[in-house]
Amino acid sequence: MAQKKQFEFLEDIATADAAYIAYGSSLPELLSNAAAGLFATMVDLDLVPPQVEREIEVEADDREELLYNWLAELIYAKDVHAELYSSFEPKLHGDSPIHLTATVRGIAVDKLSGSTSCDVKAVTYHRLAIEDVATGLRATVVLDL
Repeated sequence: MAQKKQFEFLEDIATADAAYIAYGSSLPELLSNAAAGLFATMVDLDLVPPQVEREIEVEADDREELLYNWLAELIYAKDVHAELYSSFEPKLHGDSPIHLTATVRGIAVDKLSGSTSCDVKAVTYHRLAIEDVATGLRATVVLDL
């Protein structure tokens, strides 16, 4: 059985940026795959075992704001705890505002010694969008490196 595509990187968005499209059959799956794309920008996710666990909470008025807040909170957790994550379990509650709670798992950055390729400073609103497609949802994300 073929594995569904989680995300794909886009080329030539801007010199100091990275961009990707994330896919999901549902909003929680899309958010999980968008988080995987965020961290895959920095490191090969196969090198990030689930040794530490964090709880993340965000809320927003719509899907795009939720995506932005989710990725921004993951970048904040990465910076504050000096960790990279590879496992994401978002759960949604309510619809106005949308409340997200998630368990994320990963590893301390210092245990990866030289395996990271870059650091993501922020998620941007540039081209940020979630679209309904035949297979579910597709999100475009641009990151500031």
